[in-house]
Amino acid sequence: GGVFFERENQSLMNVDDVKRELGAARLLEIEAIFKEYDTDNSKTITPDELRAILVRIDERATPERVEEIMASADLNADGVVDWNEFLMMVYSSEKAGHETSFAKVYRKVKATVVRGVGDAQHSYTEEERVSFSEHINHVLGGDDDCAPYLPLDPHSEDLFTKLGDGVLLCKLINDSKPNAIDERALCVRQDMSIFHKKQNLNLAINSATAIGCQV
Repeated sequence: GGVFFERENQSLMNVDDVKRELGAARLLEIEAIFKEYDTDNSKTITPDELRAILVRIDERATPERVEEIMASADLNADGVVDWNEFLMMVYSSEKAGHETSFAKVYRKVKATVVRGVGDAQHSYTEEERVSFSEHINHVLGGDDDCAPYLPLDPHSEDLFTKLGDGVLLCKLINDSKPNAIDERALCVRQDMSIFHKKQNLNLAINSATAIGCQV
């Protein structure tokens, strides 16, 4: 037997149809988010695991709220959300515009997972993003070279996008350990090339390693 989902103006689709339509790469992306919930690797999401996720993304996590969200994705009513049910929930939300309460939580969790080197997935909490952004605004706010980047909006993707050319990273390292980086070697032009961005980032990585940071 399979999990079925009725898409508007189309016949019933089962989970195998959905997997074929999404493709391998997209399935891996969705699975990475599923694993953020499934912390015990049981291939299911329990109410306790959902509650932990709600706390992580700063959402209300009352028993009633957890029960309501679980029910919106638990198609066979067995008390957990398995991989197929999770997949159908995502497909229903993204392809058919049917966003359940679980799908809304999924969207927020997805926004807290970033892709690293070699397609590694790294997660963070909303609280961490806000704290890091506010720290950078505080310690670098008076630096003229940082003016084009600051203030970072702690509730946006600024923490990731505006650190991409290495300027703020190098400045943070020098705030932590003065003169760790010779800033004469730092390119601060707003129209810098990819070469200069990589040069800045390599400078930040090498200097961070030199002062004892794990990179």
